[in-house]
Amino acid sequence: MIAGILPAGRAGRELVAIVATASLASVTISLGLPLLSIVLHAHGVDSFTIGLNTTAGALGSLAAAPAAEPIARRLGAIATMQLALLLAAAALLFFPLAVDLWLWALWRILLGAAGAVLFIVSEASINAMAPPERRGRILALYATSFSLGYAAGPLLLALTGSEGFLPFLVASGFLLAAALPLRLAAGVDRLLAGHARAGEGPGPLALLRRAALPFSGVLVYAVLETSFFALLPVYLLAIGQPESLAALLLSVWIAGNILLQLPIGWLVDRIGAGRTLALCAAVSVASLLLLDPAVRLGWPAWPLLLLGGGAMGAFYTVSLVILGQRFSAGELVRANAAFVVAFQIGLLVGPVTVGGVMPSAGAEAFALPLAAACALLLAGLARRRGRGAAERARPA
Repeated sequence: MIAGILPAGRAGRELVAIVATASLASVTISLGLPLLSIVLHAHGVDSFTIGLNTTAGALGSLAAAPAAEPIARRLGAIATMQLALLLAAAALLFFPLAVDLWLWALWRILLGAAGAVLFIVSEASINAMAPPERRGRILALYATSFSLGYAAGPLLLALTGSEGFLPFLVASGFLLAAALPLRLAAGVDRLLAGHARAGEGPGPLALLRRAALPFSGVLVYAVLETSFFALLPVYLLAIGQPESLAALLLSVWIAGNILLQLPIGWLVDRIGAGRTLALCAAVSVASLLLLDPAVRLGWPAWPLLLLGGGAMGAFYTVSLVILGQRFSAGELVRANAAFVVAFQIGLLVGPVTVGGVMPSAGAEAFALPLAAACALLLAGLARRRGRGAAERARPA
């Protein structure tokens, strides 16, 4: 099945190499985030301060995103990704030297900056290498591989524990291992360098005009993802569900994200990215509005979260497909940098908004602001489709 998705020959091997790099790096992300929180908690740091310290990574990502294109233009895509992996691997080894909040904020900024550059360039590379007729399935394959790597991080943490240098060495080792496949992807430099001369490419306003839809899609995805990870367990515990069920239902939501990406990618290539995104937005709205009654009934929550997890996870993949359709290979690093900025804004906005609604409206309102975000995206898609139909109907 996978062999039928990838292009033949060298191009297919280079795609696999970039996907492998991103997937290995994702293991470190999902290992490192809980590891750092656990270590701080063990040293008596309160949850608010832990959360505040964690946001330093997002600040690093936002600061580094505009620099990704000039760095990649100067060093080349492969060398840029290798440098980002090396810096992130080194930064991880600084954490266990001293548990100090200010130092940890600095290391998190470095990690966030390196991670942003890595994923900006790697996702631009995958998008540029994907043949248009298979872009949906190739990016779905990337999303599936990334999610599988992300799911492996907590399992590794359970094996290494959180004490001492070992978990940090393992996390750093995965980043160094992620640099190895890049040796097989030298052709990416030529592809991305096509039009990427200094001073060329779309400016901020042109980016917004051409990519408002994918930027909106990834922002909504980030709001959904971070809110589910941070607050779904809080909602379930608040309505009297056991802690074990909270962990299980979150795992079901993640499983839907993993299992349904390839079928959704096939749908993108068959009916188009816009229609697929609209379908996923409609399914997401319905699943979020039905979430509370389904949880209270019991078993209906399982298939609902599986389907909803897949539909919501597709927001990222399909938005990335649309980005690849609207920008040339030489413009993709700049476009992907703005894409990452939109994602980081969603990460910052999501938990604050949902967490602010729950105390006043009740824990059962957890899903309502998320449903509203999906409904706004769906309304934007409907408006865009209506505007396109009106333009086609207008006499010449």
